[in-house]
Amino acid sequence: MKFRHSATALLISALTLNGCTTDLWERNSPFQQTTTEKTVAKDNIHAFGVVAKDNTQLETGSLVMMGKKYWFVVNPRDSAKLKAVLDVKLDKQFQMVQQNPSYAYKALPVELKSPEAQTFRSKFCLRYDTQKAADIAKLKQLAFKPVELDGKTVYTRCISTEGHYYATPKNVAEDRHFDTAVPVRIYYMETKTSTDVWKLTGNILKTPLALALDAVGVVIAGSYAVIGEIVDDSRK
Repeated sequence: MKFRHSATALLISALTLNGCTTDLWERNSPFQQTTTEKTVAKDNIHAFGVVAKDNTQLETGSLVMMGKKYWFVVNPRDSAKLKAVLDVKLDKQFQMVQQNPSYAYKALPVELKSPEAQTFRSKFCLRYDTQKAADIAKLKQLAFKPVELDGKTVYTRCISTEGHYYATPKNVAEDRHFDTAVPVRIYYMETKTSTDVWKLTGNILKTPLALALDAVGVVIAGSYAVIGEIVDDSRK
């Protein structure tokens, strides 16, 4: 019995210790985080190439999206998936859309890990509208899925790529030109923390009382343990 009462007291102490204070600051936090997109640059991809031989910066099999200002070099694994889609023979161009295929991207989103980073990631979806059986067969081979949209069936596939980007070198051969240049928007996510001074001041003023309530909770729990031990002794 003595062990049972002591364990109960420890559990109550753990649950009550700093309980009021933590609850106060969590429910009325004076700190607010906001995340915004910061555009670094814009470009237009007009061609692509494939790295045939490793060098200090490029791996064999990497797909290079060639822009006027920058080259976007996709890692070999993601390049294989993307190149298969780019090489397919279809009558029309793909539409670049968001997760909801009703909404098109105006530019390929290229997100940097930081403003100074040369590493990027890009997430987007491709949409193709067709009723031709031959086109549908090709799309299904490339893992495009049918989606019902506005009373018709469209085909979409979402793609995620990572890689590095560099300033465009001069006098380099291009494997293939796009019929229409693809706009690119390079950006990074910026998170800022702001402080609500009124909430902060209020929490500070209330904290001594909250800490006092925490202490009372521990004292009560401690008293329960002592009483429990006295009762156990009286039964011997």
